[in-house]
Amino acid sequence: MDKQSYARFLFQLMDEEIDSDESDIEEALFYGYFQMYMPDGKGVEKTFAPLQVDGEAYLRRIVRIYEMLDPDDFSGNVVPGYFNGKAGDVPSDILMNYGTQFIQGLKDLMAETSEKNDTADAAAYLTGIQEVSILPNGSIDDIRLQYDPEIYETISDIISEHRDYDEPIEILDEAYYSIACDYWISYYLQWHRYGLKGDPFAPYFELYRLGYSAILAENKLYIGS
Repeated sequence: MDKQSYARFLFQLMDEEIDSDESDIEEALFYGYFQMYMPDGKGVEKTFAPLQVDGEAYLRRIVRIYEMLDPDDFSGNVVPGYFNGKAGDVPSDILMNYGTQFIQGLKDLMAETSEKNDTADAAAYLTGIQEVSILPNGSIDDIRLQYDPEIYETISDIISEHRDYDEPIEILDEAYYSIACDYWISYYLQWHRYGLKGDPFAPYFELYRLGYSAILAENKLYIGS
């Protein structure tokens, strides 16, 4: 199945009509696609059925975002539009451990891709991280605008180098991004497609699942809710 055939299949799942003369269906039309299966994810498995073995890998990851949701949040007239975990009283040592694992995973990613990508500066940045800092609740937004762009740009370049823009799953690129409006969550959920070792964004996802964000800024990894 090619990309456009897969797109038309997804439109059928959405009960949407599309002009038979329309040649290209764009990724943007699937923004918010996975929200269609909130809160329990029932039926989402159909999304990946045409992808066979690869589909099983994508399904194993996507079901985890529905496990985060509280069905009670969907009982009223206003329901969540994104997949957000609820921050609880998580021990700081657990948060620190996820933070440390995340930094190491990114270091390993830089080392693995250093021959094809210019990762030297990003690797040096990660080596120079001085600490993992746990912030008080509600403080993380003050850090977001202070993020260090170089590491984010390098990771984006790596992913771009290792993705096939013509494969069927690419049509869901905007759908994956719209889950949390976070590229790194999108990368975690699609990690299978990039053919890279390890699972560097798994700790980042675990923090997200617990209701926490992780931001690289000022030579530190900040974690907060």
